[in-house]
Formats: sequence, C-alpha cells, structure tokens
Amino acid sequence: MTPFLSLAGDAIRRLRSIRFAGSMELVGVSLRRLLQLMAFAICCNLQAAPEHEARKYLEALPGADLFREDAVAKLQIEISVPGLEVLQKEPRQFVSATIRENQVVYTNVAIHLKGAIGSFRPVDDKPSLTVDFEHFSPGRKFHGLRRVHLNNSVEDPTYCNERLGSELFGAAGIPAPRVAGALVTLNGRRLGLYVLKEGFTEDFLSCHFSHPGGNLYEPEEGHDVNQHLKRNSVRAQARDRQALRALAMAALDPNISNRWAALNKSLATKEFISFMAMEIMIGHRDGYCLARNNFRVYEELDSQKIMFLPDGMDQLFGNPSAPWQPRMAGLVAKAVIEIPEGKLGYRECFTTLLTNLLRPDFLATRVDRVVASLRPFATVAEFDSIQNEAIALKRRIAERRRDLDLNVCQPELKLLSLENGDALLENWVKAEEPHDGTMEMGQSPDGISELHIMTRSEASTSWRTRAVLNRGHYRFEGRARVSGVKPLASGKHQGAALRIGGSTRRSDDLVGDSSWRVLGTDFQVETDATEVEFICELRAVGGEVWFDKATLKVVSMPQ
Repeated sequence: MTPFLSLAGDAIRRLRSIRFAGSMELVGVSLRRLLQLMAFAICCNLQAAPEHEARKYLEALPGADLFREDAVAKLQIEISVPGLEVLQKEPRQFVSATIRENQVVYTNVAIHLKGAIGSFRPVDDKPSLTVDFEHFSPGRKFHGLRRVHLNNSVEDPTYCNERLGSELFGAAGIPAPRVAGALVTLNGRRLGLYVLKEGFTEDFLSCHFSHPGGNLYEPEEGHDVNQHLKRNSVRAQARDRQALRALAMAALDPNISNRWAALNKSLATKEFISFMAMEIMIGHRDGYCLARNNFRVYEELDSQKIMFLPDGMDQLFGNPSAPWQPRMAGLVAKAVIEIPEGKLGYRECFTTLLTNLLRPDFLATRVDRVVASLRPFATVAEFDSIQNEAIALKRRIAERRRDLDLNVCQPELKLLSLENGDALLENWVKAEEPHDGTMEMGQSPDGISELHIMTRSEASTSWRTRAVLNRGHYRFEGRARVSGVKPLASGKHQGAALRIGGSTRRSDDLVGDSSWRVLGTDFQVETDATEVEFICELRAVGGEVWFDKATLKVVSMPQ
C-alpha cells in the first residue's frame, strides 16, 4: 500500500460507501484531487472510493515504483576527479556523473551539492545532492522523473520526518513531493542512508494539476511574495508575475474587508488555510508561516490562483508545546489570520485536521515501518541510533497531540489590560525542556519568584506565554541573571535573552556570568486583537539562567 493510502486506509475501510460524483472512474483524476477526496472522506466519515481503485491510480503515476511502501533505492555514484574538484570550489554547479542502480547504468547525469547552513556538507563528507537526469541528456528519465534529491538527513536522525510531513500534507489535500529511502555510495565510498525526495518539476506538477505549465517559485532570491522569488527550473513558458503581484497587493491591503475579497481572487484560500494549519500542527518551524523558508508557490492555470506547497520538512515535532496560534512571519499567513473569516477558518480547519490526521497511534506505526525498512541497509551502530531517535520522535508526536488537545479547546485569550501603561505577564509554560537539564518555577532564597533553566549540554529552550494586544508600539522587558552560560558553536544569537515569537532577538544576549540585568525588546502590533507570544529563552551548551517573574511585563510605548 502506498504511504498516502496507508494514512487514510484504515479510516476509509471503517466508513460507509458512497460514490464519486458522476462516476467511479479515476482516469483523468489528478493525485491532488484524489488526496482531497480522501481527506474529505476522513473528515466527513465517508468512503471516497474503493481502495484498490485508488491504489491502481497511484501506482500508474511516474515514479510509483521508486516511492512504493518502504522502498529503499541502492545508488552507486561515480564522479571524476575534475568533477569533484569543481564541486569543492563551486558546490552548486552541475557536474557529470555516472549512476548505477542495480543493473541499470545512467551516464552523464547532472549532480550538484545542496543544503542550507545546518545540513550542508562538502563533497568529501556526506553531501546532500540534487540529481537531474535530463540536464545533460534531454528526454531521459529516472523511474519516470527528471529530478530527485538525496538529502543527508543530518538534521533528522530518524530519516522519518520528511516522509511523515509529505504524507500528512498529502492527506490534507496539499501537494507534497513523495519520499523514500536510499543507500548511497560515492566512488566506492559508503555515504550511508539518505532520504530520497521527488523534485519540484513538471513531472511532480502533472500528478497534481491539470495543466503543469504555470509559474513555480521558490524562496532563494527573496523570502516572500512581495519580494523577487526565484522562478523554478520547470520547463514551461515563462509567464508574467501578475498573479504573484496581485497576491502581494492583496496581503498588504490595510483594509481588512477589502483584503479578504482580494485574497480570494488571487489565493487558493481554502488550501492555504490547510497549509497553514498543517505547518503549525506538525511543528514545521522552518517553513513559510514561521520562517518564510522552505516553500514553493505555484500559479495554477485553471483558477489563476496561487497555491503554496511545503518543502524542507526534516525538522518536525521539535517542540510539542509550540503554540497553535503563533505570530506568523509569512506575509500571506499574517494577512489571512488577521481577518475574522481567515482566523475562524483556521480554527475550524486546525480542529478537523487535528482530530483526523494527527493520530499518534497511526504515526507511531508509520515510524516503525519506515525504520524497519532501513534496517537491512544500516550498520548496527546506525540502526541503534535511528531506533533511539525514532522512540523520541514518537514520544514528541504523542506529546504534541496531548498539548494541542488541551490548548485548542481553550477559550480565546482576552485583551491584556495595561493599567498605568504596563501589565505583568502570567501563565508561563515550558517549551523544549533540555534533554540534560531542568526547568523550574519557584522562589529563590531571597524571595524572588523565578523562571529557571539549567542545561549541561546543547539546548535551545524557553519559557513562554501569550497575550492579546491591540495595535501599538510596546516593549517586553524583565530582569535576568546567568551563571556559566556557554554559547552554542554556531548561530548569531546566543545565551539568554527575551524575544517575541515569530521575530529574531532584539534584546541583549547574556552569556558567561552576570548579576541581575534588565533586558528588553521593542515590538510593533499592526492590528487590534493580535495574539503575541513572549519568550524567555536560553541557547547554550551549558549553564543556567534565572528570569525574575515579577518583572516580566509589557510596557506601552509612545508611537
């Protein structure tokens, strides 16, 4: 059974039978439509189609054998010495390679290195690779696909996150690249296990859209729709950017009533709300909504509307207690959630997807099956590590569901009252408690009420709370002191600080040892009744911090 069907199958089998509108025939039905019907079936307690008919359709798609249940491809890559030298100097430049998969040999294959700051590795290490079979040999395919990616998964030691994210987005009706496993060697050197991922090409688009010739953009040159997004290398006629410009104008419209109507003309709003809900639900903290990163936008030609697609989902479920209504960083996410219709739609969609898709029992079984598929290809040490990380992942998924069940049903936060221009912040909760450390709330010997964090190893952890504010200029401030805080090896912001959710640090960083100091960060609220997240955080490899709870407050600042 394919991953998409395995996600929906047990629910579908329990539900009563209905028929597709007009016909049971699946010929001409896009994968996107099929997945939407599956999601609808789960949400509405209906059966969308006989499982064997859906499987028959999915197995006819290009690359189906590559992404069959628990598949692991064995790829032997050979690159010449001159090619290796090019990749050492210009890692993003394509070079020629030979790839062997079992008895099949592909020559003159285009390969370059990929990866961001955290995941990039040089060619003499365990590099992530983009592999294009048509770049130097027009018309050639690999299992029906032009391009695949081999991700080294250094930021996902379970090798499961990308697959879980793809399947969950797919079940929610949002197109996402298919994912499998791979065992890779380079010039006879064992690189080890990889995550094999479908590329964003016309092959991918043709599975989900009736006309795959629309513009596809990615966040390389710009990070949002009001910036110059890079046009993806899909081989389709370049079109003007009018749809993208219209979406940016709609999102920036200060008139809330006009904005909703304008967004509905330029954005696939229902799908985008599902996209937002799924990103936040599974903790895709490096995605569009929270970081304006790892996404694609596609201009669907039939509707002339923009659709957002997920990418880079190797870091999921990191913080089980992450808020389900966070401060959005993405322009379109902010624009939608500020509108009453958008906020209501998000809440309803989130609740439905939470109930039907974020199921720890099913996802734990899915993780176990993916891990088991890797066992024949891993060393004993590798597999032990993968198993241990998978246990932690399953625990975080269960914790995420429990936290969301508790918080989604909570009443809306009330507007924070700033008497005399300020207000103390209460209801602090732990987030990402350090693996080798403690987080406590209590009183010091001298009577100070404190939020305490201590870690003995690498950690990025925090105390958090939320409040609703009207538009205006504010300052979040409070006292803190540190002892023995050692900063992380990388990253711009280190040690202890105050921060507003969805934004970078603007307060001072405390490292080493210090007595009590007042920290503060200014921030702007653009619209009334906006929910703001307040964060007291520590990023360090060791040490401890105390935040004076009685001084943590919001101050109204003059405009």
